[in-house]
Amino acid sequence: MGRLAKPCILAGSCPGDAGETEVLWFGEAKCVSKASAIVKLFGALEAAVVHINLAAVKAEGKTRRALWLSLWILQYAGFYLSTGDSRYLATALRALSRAAKLVYSLASDAPLGWVVCLDEVCAYINAARAWVRWVERRLAQLDKGREVIMLLNHVGNVLFELMRTRSHVVLTRNGAVKYAPKPIRGDDDVLNF
Repeated sequence: MGRLAKPCILAGSCPGDAGETEVLWFGEAKCVSKASAIVKLFGALEAAVVHINLAAVKAEGKTRRALWLSLWILQYAGFYLSTGDSRYLATALRALSRAAKLVYSLASDAPLGWVVCLDEVCAYINAARAWVRWVERRLAQLDKGREVIMLLNHVGNVLFELMRTRSHVVLTRNGAVKYAPKPIRGDDDVLNF
């Protein structure tokens, strides 16, 4: 028989019901309000990971691999912010290098401008990108962890470049231009991250 991860739901009373929670911040366990800046940061990070996950399970080939890398970059950034262990940050930076190279191999010939998605994967990527930017802004409000802002900025840029490889409309100074990507030869459906 299975077991509940949170058996408190059967008792009708769980930790956090009063609006406070435990959080690990750079190796220090803290009891904080759920309205605290740290909790809001981790909430935005969780939302970003969830949205990248949605995009990754819908995407295929190299786009999927780049999204899985992006997801793990954020996971390792979160581990770093929780523990302060620089090995997590180093792992995230290595994964970012891999993601950047992968995105470069997919580079779009779409005109530059504001992107309005026309397919589901593009829209999921765009939602994830917006959440990553929100994590950046939340982290900028805190006194620790600012070294992760560069990482988040680059993940947001990787996601934007992935959006540009999908079917979309580009809003430019000269009007709207519809972009449809050309099929990529040799693209496979392997989870290679």
